[in-house]
Amino acid sequence: MDSPLAERTALLPRLHLFELMDQPWYPRAVRNLSTDYLHTVSTRLGVFDAAVDVLARGLRASGGDTLVDLGSGGQGPVPRLRRLLEARHGLETRAVLTDLYPNAEAAGRAREAGTDYLSQPVDARRVPPELRGMRTLFNALHHFRPEEVREVLEDAQRRGEAIAAFEVVHRTPGAVLGTLLVPLLVLAFTPLIRPLTPLRLLLTYAVPVAPLALAWDGLVSTLRAHRPEELKAITRTLQRPDYAWEVGEVREKGKGAVTYVLGTPVRHATA
Repeated sequence: MDSPLAERTALLPRLHLFELMDQPWYPRAVRNLSTDYLHTVSTRLGVFDAAVDVLARGLRASGGDTLVDLGSGGQGPVPRLRRLLEARHGLETRAVLTDLYPNAEAAGRAREAGTDYLSQPVDARRVPPELRGMRTLFNALHHFRPEEVREVLEDAQRRGEAIAAFEVVHRTPGAVLGTLLVPLLVLAFTPLIRPLTPLRLLLTYAVPVAPLALAWDGLVSTLRAHRPEELKAITRTLQRPDYAWEVGEVREKGKGAVTYVLGTPVRHATA
């Protein structure tokens, strides 16, 4: 059990249980079933749409047009958010997708659509210096313990890069109970996943590996989630005059709250 600042005020203590997708031994084919599902859900339902305004502010503060996405999995919401950034804010962006366990099949589809997806593993705590651009993470912070979250944020700050991390999992009793619905959602959304392979159908409907694995990881994700006050406690330890931190929640009508951390370099005007 972790005990960051403000833990005593939380209704549920943070439990850093094991998540299947984090394990190096987890079969790549089964991990891809999960990451492809999460990409489909985030795209079809637009669960991260509320992040667009925060992303736009971060991009403008950074002065760049490149998103370096960390923990991309099956591409995540980045393709959809790039379209929304252009439609809502007139910002044309390029994106580089990365992951500690790259999804080779998703990478191929991303490249066909004109988005880079690096084939080599990238650790969000130690991003290669040649990867320049605003860093993003979507539903990835809960994979890290509090001290590791600090490493992720501090690495961006040290390099002078903007960073924005977004979470739609929340550590509440309601969210924990909501994970009981995950197997049904997997059954419902699987026909929408492309490509719809025989292996995916087999491990979803005949042998329910994907529904059960996603249900377990969903439960663990809620118990691992960092509350906004805990994230604020972490960013307070990173305060510097040349870098600004912001933690909050945003929401779009009809959709759940999105917790975010935004870090941006402060550019002082010169006479």
